[in-house]
Amino acid sequence: MAKLTATGGVQYNWSPASSLNYPYISHPSATPAETTTYHVYAKGDNGCTTEDSIQVKVIVGEAANGYLMPSAFTPNGDGINDCFGVKTWGYVTNLDFSAYNRWGNLIFHSNNSSKCWDGTYNGVRQPSGTYVYQVSAKTICGNVYRKGTVVLIR
Repeated sequence: MAKLTATGGVQYNWSPASSLNYPYISHPSATPAETTTYHVYAKGDNGCTTEDSIQVKVIVGEAANGYLMPSAFTPNGDGINDCFGVKTWGYVTNLDFSAYNRWGNLIFHSNNSSKCWDGTYNGVRQPSGTYVYQVSAKTICGNVYRKGTVVLIR
């Protein structure tokens, strides 16, 4: 994932928009599957417009050495480390992400890389402790499979 940033405008329009989370803000996140040049059109409060561009290079590496998972998270609502997932992996398809409690009960599942576990199950905050996860996905570097434990800290 790459964070794009433009300043000085009051309205923004980034393109291509297909691999951006929000193409109409000054600082969208980009997750291209291949090297992509993004163009931004900015309009100032005086009505003047300008354009600029930036290239995000995608360098394909080895899936076995990347795509790490955090060992702990703190879902306390401070906006930092509140969710456990694969959002930072970039372009992902065929995702199968599950988390289990210590009794082996499935407490979270997603096929959407933008969704992550917020430390709850059926709306109930889960206690601090160690949970088991399993992730399989297809990335630009190939197939990835991870399993392990994560500590939920309250």
